[in-house]
Amino acid sequence: MRNKIIIAICFAFSLSFMSSCDNDFDKINSNPNSPEVVPTNTIFNSATKEYTDFARDDFNTGRLTLPWMQYWGQTAYADEDRYQYRETTAQGLYENTYRVATDLKTVIDLNVNPATRGQMSAYGSNDNQIAASRIILSYMFHGLADFFGDIPYYSYGSNNADFQALDVNNVLSPKFADSRAIYTDILSELRAASDMIDTTKPVFTSGDNIFGGDAVKWKKFANSLILRVANRLRDVDATAANTAINAAITAGVFTSNADNAIQAYESQDATGSPFWNAFIGRTDFAVAAPFVKLLKGDVSNFGPDARLFQMAAPISASIGSVKDGSYTTSTDYDDYIGVPYAYPRTNTLAFTDYSFGSSNVIKPDYGEVLMEYAEVQFIISEHNSWNQTNYENGVRASMERWGVASATVTTFVNRLPAASEENVLTQKYVALYMQAHEAWAEYRRTGYPNNDVLVLPGEQVTLPANQVKDDNDASTDDTIYIFESLVADLTDLPTRLSYPVILQTLNGDNRAAAVTKLGDDKIDTKLFWDVD
Repeated sequence: MRNKIIIAICFAFSLSFMSSCDNDFDKINSNPNSPEVVPTNTIFNSATKEYTDFARDDFNTGRLTLPWMQYWGQTAYADEDRYQYRETTAQGLYENTYRVATDLKTVIDLNVNPATRGQMSAYGSNDNQIAASRIILSYMFHGLADFFGDIPYYSYGSNNADFQALDVNNVLSPKFADSRAIYTDILSELRAASDMIDTTKPVFTSGDNIFGGDAVKWKKFANSLILRVANRLRDVDATAANTAINAAITAGVFTSNADNAIQAYESQDATGSPFWNAFIGRTDFAVAAPFVKLLKGDVSNFGPDARLFQMAAPISASIGSVKDGSYTTSTDYDDYIGVPYAYPRTNTLAFTDYSFGSSNVIKPDYGEVLMEYAEVQFIISEHNSWNQTNYENGVRASMERWGVASATVTTFVNRLPAASEENVLTQKYVALYMQAHEAWAEYRRTGYPNNDVLVLPGEQVTLPANQVKDDNDASTDDTIYIFESLVADLTDLPTRLSYPVILQTLNGDNRAAAVTKLGDDKIDTKLFWDVD
């Protein structure tokens, strides 16, 4: 009751104040020292950084897909490695994506609105700004649909009545659009965005920390993303996938590492990369044993891979020497040992028992890769019935991006086993290191890398000698452990994230309808394209 009285008093006071003002109230309420409309390049700059900040941080990647794909593992505990992820992770990915998407829609609206379009043209071509925003929105919604399935969706170019996201003035509880329809529309959005770009004009005059305003590269990014999205449809609609891929290749995709889409970061802590900030005062992650074994040539048929020296640090390197880049890179494969994956006693191991990520990754200005040329070549290899040349191009591009010496690259590529589904997709997995969301989606689609590489629940793992700790329990063999999933009956990797619990309150009816259609809101429920 007391709260109601306070609200009533405040409301009455506001009415009294308003009635006492003259007709110049709008002037009183304006700040002549601040722009009334924020420049679109500033909004775009902030949006792409914010998205990458949370999507690639220590929770939404570090304690989710990065360990699930066994690139990295946790050093203190292994609950998320064993699939018991935190509810805040799913909620953060969901809520923050829509928050950033709203900013990108603002960029579009400001460039469309006749009242602001002229002002925004000072920051770059209006149409190019719209196109770049459509591309990043497509990237974000594609990722969100791959996490959850059906989701509320926004499209600039479609009038589909089920696409209700971001229409905050008219729809408070948006429908969950069909994920297959979302995929179809994303392909349309990317095609339209590519066609919309005028390559003779800058996208942004400043504030573009992905391509520096280069319209040619933005166009290539749109077409390269079409390859990724369409390829995910290959097993459910091969005709649509092949048609979209052929059109994208004709329009122009990435042709070298110079085209890679990378969100840039700076050398200061405040504007540093997500994992740099994760290692400020903490040492929660190290490179996982399955990935290290693959690159050492202990599993699969590729032999030793020198990318290991660029992706991981030797066990002799302290985390301090990794962060300041002072350790000596070893080219002895025996100097690299991964942290045991999903091992419940990792906290008993010393930091010198396993390899941290390298200084190429754990640094403030590490650029987060959104998509790269190597992935394009692997997709084209698959599109061309596992083409050998595209496969070799992909491996070469990945090794060169990681700074492997030219002669070493040539030797490795010349010794590659022949292109096949397993070989191409396993090399694609290596190339997607630190792009774990995409690697997880590809695993769900294809089943690669297989369990010759990955450790699955129920499997027995033998520890290397330096990691065996005597716990004085004669009944326990300290050299082995079993990967025990913390999710009942889950014998493989999760196939999706469950919808955030908060949606049961905020958008309960539409969430319930999506769950009914999906069959169940579990992490082993398959999405429509996951037919492997």
